[in-house]
Formats: sequence, structure tokens, C-alpha cells
Amino acid sequence: MKYLMLHSVDHGSSPEAEARATPEALDAWITEMTARGLLLDGSKLQPISDATTVRAPEGRTVVTDGPFAETKEQVAGYDVIDCPDLDSAVAVAAAHPTTHIGSIEVRAFAPGMPDPVVPAAPAPGKYRYLMLVCADLRRAMAAAAADPEGFAADRERETTAGAGVEETNDDVDVWIENAGSRRLYGWELEFPDRAVTVRRVDDRVVTTDGPFAETKEQIAGYDLLECDDLDDAIAIATSHPVAGGGVLELRPLRAS
Repeated sequence: MKYLMLHSVDHGSSPEAEARATPEALDAWITEMTARGLLLDGSKLQPISDATTVRAPEGRTVVTDGPFAETKEQVAGYDVIDCPDLDSAVAVAAAHPTTHIGSIEVRAFAPGMPDPVVPAAPAPGKYRYLMLVCADLRRAMAAAAADPEGFAADRERETTAGAGVEETNDDVDVWIENAGSRRLYGWELEFPDRAVTVRRVDDRVVTTDGPFAETKEQIAGYDLLECDDLDDAIAIATSHPVAGGGVLELRPLRAS
């Protein structure tokens, strides 16, 4: 089962906490999880000052600087891991140094995600962006809770409905085809009410059910893009079927 680890950092962390989240500690975690065959992909992101948010209500492109949500903790990186179950994935997250300076949201990908195949470095002249696909999912979550079998059947018919956003997998397939080589990979996530957030409190690992931030729009999936520049990435985001009713946040990856 594949899980997304979404790292969120509180930039008001104490110096003592930051001293534990050293590059050496991160390298040790990567080395261990890679050796165990659990880590499939991941990267740090450029700071939120480099974030760009894209919407396209009624086909009109709206681009703003900054992240999609104003929260105390902001997304600082991601990892894709492959674990037998949620408990194993939470244990992997608990060992990550990010827990000293923030939290890690652990959420399963929807079934069927293939292993991501990502070249170590971008092609010459290209830049990589993480595109967070965000939407108001409350209506869809309520429908799933009220009628799990019916919702699963709807999903099987390739239809997903969230308040303010109507999206079909056929629409996404068309978008993927048009994005071509600029999209390296991406996948839908399970609903945020199935997430577990891992953090440390007084040096103890604490887990809570739910996403790292209670916001109207939640991350529903993501895509890793490789583009000529930010304008190219914005053009791809604008054409995504969620852009009409949801929001897309573009974040450049930090060079390794």
C-alpha cells in the first residue's frame, strides 16, 4: 500500500527542536528507508514565498502568490512510501526528523497507484514543481460516509463529486494526455478524514486522526510536473479539471 507523507513545518520551532532535524538526521532516515525498500520518491520544497496558487473559475485564470491556505504550519516537502499497512506507515513517519519541527500527515493513495519512476535530476533546462490538487471534499466525504457501497459504485463508474468541484476521471485522463511529458506522475489520495498526523510533543510521538490543518479545501491528490518555467506550470495547472471549482498550489522542488 502506498502512502503520502506530507511534511508540514512550523517556522516558529525552537532552536533545540531544529537542532534535531539536521541534514545528517534526514540523510540517515533516507538511507534506512531506501535500504528497506520503503521510500519510492520524495523531495524538499522551496519556501512558501515561492508558492503560486492557481484557480480558473468559469474558465478565467486567477493566479496569486502564496500557498492555498493560510495556516500556521505549511507544506515543506513530501515522501511516497510503500508499507504493508497504516501502522507501518505511521512508524516510518515517526522516525523522520520533521517530527521535531512540525508534523507529518500520512495518507493512503487511492488503490492502483503504480510505483513512481522519477529520474534523479530534471532534464536540462527544466524545473520540477509539486502541484497540490485541492478541493472542498466535504460533500463527497459525507456521501461516502452515508452510503459507502453506493459511493464506491460511483467511484467505480469513474465519477467523483465534491462540493464546488465536479470532476470525472475521464476529464483527468484528457488532462494527463495533454500534459504529456511535463507530468512525471501523480495520483489521487484517500479522503483527508482517513489521514493520520504524526508529531512530537515533549519529545513523545503523538498521532491524531485527520489532516495537519483544518481548512475548507483539502489536498485531494498531487502531480509532479517538469516544465520549462513557472508560466508553463501555471498553464498546465489552469487546464486541470479541478481548477474550475477547486485550487491548485504549485511549489518548486528544492534542488538536492
